[in-house]
Amino acid sequence: MFLSVTKISKYGLAARSPAGLRCLSHFRPLLNSSASPLGIDNSVESNVQSETNRLAKGGKKFWKNVTLGTAPGNKIQVELDSKAIRTPLGNKLAIEGDRKLLGLLLQHEWDLVPDSAVKQHSLPLTSLVSRCIDLESTNGVDGDPELRAKIGGDRDAINKDLLRYLDTDTLLVFSPKAEYEGTLRKAQDKLYLPIIKSIEEYLTNNFSEGKRPIKLNILDADIHGLRGNMQDTATKEAATKFLNSLSAWNLAVFEKTVLSSKSFMCGILLIVNKAFHNTVKDLAYTTDDIVEASTLETIYQTERWGEVEDTHDVNKRDIKRNINAAAVVAFKK
Repeated sequence: MFLSVTKISKYGLAARSPAGLRCLSHFRPLLNSSASPLGIDNSVESNVQSETNRLAKGGKKFWKNVTLGTAPGNKIQVELDSKAIRTPLGNKLAIEGDRKLLGLLLQHEWDLVPDSAVKQHSLPLTSLVSRCIDLESTNGVDGDPELRAKIGGDRDAINKDLLRYLDTDTLLVFSPKAEYEGTLRKAQDKLYLPIIKSIEEYLTNNFSEGKRPIKLNILDADIHGLRGNMQDTATKEAATKFLNSLSAWNLAVFEKTVLSSKSFMCGILLIVNKAFHNTVKDLAYTTDDIVEASTLETIYQTERWGEVEDTHDVNKRDIKRNINAAAVVAFKK
């Protein structure tokens, strides 16, 4: 069976084949972070008697009531027993007033935590919102460079890491036409090619120097075989301008989407449709469309060979949960 190098993780390339309360979890940045996944920085506060360390060590629910309070600047903050939840860097989990839906969903997320044990994956919205808030605070005018380094929050470093996903983007890799009797390739052509064309036009019209046409390089197994893929300088420059145009909040959402889908283009689709309230017809895609695009080959593999229990099914739910969480956090009235 054909194997294609299509995914990047923190380990490198991988082949596709068959005064308050610190929040529980923090979105793990790309490749340059030393922040702990539970929001505990052992290098600084391992001996601090705080609710954060208590929660991380015991994993037990210790609050009764979850409410939404108000914070300076007409913001909404999530509170446990009247105490504001705080991010791993100590910022209040407070969001803008026009993100009321997000506030209600954060409240619901904490309400649904079971009494028996708190799992890291059970708070995807809190994890991502914490990343958004901490990235904003460390990249602001008075941002602390040391704290920025601790959470992997340097924007230039984040951009560099994200651009690597564009080279090996899931949506730019096409399987052999003979594989799966040609059904997978037909599905890829039908789904991927319109997305590629629309994103090329989007980058050209909005971020290319002098509107120079952007052409994304694809990896066609029938033509190129098994090798790496790389985008040209003009494409990377346009993609970098896109990244630089994002607020710190939207950059964190984009980062989460790319990490979950292994696709830079899926990140663009989500941001354009959920954060920018897209009006471009050719770029109109739902979260279900994005999930399908990022898992298309896996769908065909499991239909043919069956699911590996606790692997394919778990990964499928993780991707869907993470992309939907990113969509919710990106949305703003």
